[in-house]
Amino acid sequence: MRNLFLYMSMSTDGFIAGPNNELDWMQRRLDQELYDDVIALVSMADTGIAGFPFAKDMLPFWAKMEKDSSASQADRALAQAINRLHNVILSNTEVKLEMDNSSLLLAKSDQELVDAITRLKQQSGKFIALPGGVRTAQKLSRLGLVDDYVLMVHPVALGEGKALFTTKTDLELVSSKMYGSGVVRLRYRCKETIAK
Repeated sequence: MRNLFLYMSMSTDGFIAGPNNELDWMQRRLDQELYDDVIALVSMADTGIAGFPFAKDMLPFWAKMEKDSSASQADRALAQAINRLHNVILSNTEVKLEMDNSSLLLAKSDQELVDAITRLKQQSGKFIALPGGVRTAQKLSRLGLVDDYVLMVHPVALGEGKALFTTKTDLELVSSKMYGSGVVRLRYRCKETIAK
């Protein structure tokens, strides 16, 4: 069975977005080593999962970034890794996808979503990546569908915001790494996954 990993930036006080979904707190001067590690992580996957609101904004952004000669080489390399993924777009209503290399996963209830993601994990292939989207990350975490968490903890405290975890989740630390930018990468395995 394939593992689903979530990778996401987080503040030191545990928020993945500000109270109004602000992301401007993320450190923009990320070092090359961090970029290289994120690209290597994304390259371990062949499938990406995203909620429709996140996907309709971010997938066109990354498609444009890959071809933007004014973008940094690191941003273009990350965009290339993301654009290589087959994207499974989650929605609870029928929507028209205008994104290349994407398919719609319609799930109107939590149980439908659990069943669909379980079937996706049972297909052959590489890892499945969940790169972001606050509500999708919270929901898949709450439903116990995330096997590994790769959290990029930025050296900033927000004081308030949107938390990734909305229920108690037991985790086991697999690895940690500190970068010159002050960001710390923490990789956790969900203990329920370990027990399976």
